[in-house]
Amino acid sequence: MTEIRLSNRGNIAEIVLDGPDSRNALDADNLRDLAAAVAKVAEAIPNVRALLIRGEGKVFSSGRDISAVDVETDDAHAFLAEVFTPVFQAIRALPIPVISQVQGAALGLGFGVAAAADIIFAADNAKFGSPFAAIGAMLDSGAHHVFLDRVGYHRTMDLIITGDFMTGAEAAAAGIVSRAVPAEELSDFVESKLAKIVTGPAEAFAMEKGFVQKLADDRPTLAQVLAEEANLQETARQTPDYAEGFTAFQERRAPNFG
Repeated sequence: MTEIRLSNRGNIAEIVLDGPDSRNALDADNLRDLAAAVAKVAEAIPNVRALLIRGEGKVFSSGRDISAVDVETDDAHAFLAEVFTPVFQAIRALPIPVISQVQGAALGLGFGVAAAADIIFAADNAKFGSPFAAIGAMLDSGAHHVFLDRVGYHRTMDLIITGDFMTGAEAAAAGIVSRAVPAEELSDFVESKLAKIVTGPAEAFAMEKGFVQKLADDRPTLAQVLAEEANLQETARQTPDYAEGFTAFQERRAPNFG
């Protein structure tokens, strides 16, 4: 049984998938608890400036908990569309940087939760791929979109049909995750990046997140990107962070974004 734990460490919120005995498998109640935790993080902004999502134990999450699923009565569409998708969208909608820390397996729903983050830091021996052939099911949780976008048709079909996994190092090389580091260094590496992120320009980060997501989703033309960049830069110019950043540069000191 997995528990969803939410805690705050100063201006960093942390959500932990805590069920190492089940490999942090997630059922519908877990996903509802995760949605509630994300909502509490949203309410804590701007006091909270970043969110870390991680799994307890040796894996991030092995995916959906199917140990008690009755295939005759299970509604897979409702589970994904009405329970999982709102969680994915809520994580993406947070106007703060969200970091997934992935060790071990991140499969199925587990990969979907990790991929909802803005940055995925993975152990070099983490596991990514499609375990669904073994249970006669379809890859889900947005993984088709991610894999096709990053590795193309043939590699995506390879992962689906063979059931072979990519390591964290391979996933980083393919752009599926942000970076991979040795497993024993992952936690310290993530903490060092979080410490830097929470001292950064929160308003600019929020605008960047919204803009990059829009680019990824809509695939606008270069001309449209250039025009929108100009609009957003002028919006940023009017923020205190922008003024502080420029002033600090001109005064040759470190900025204090508060």
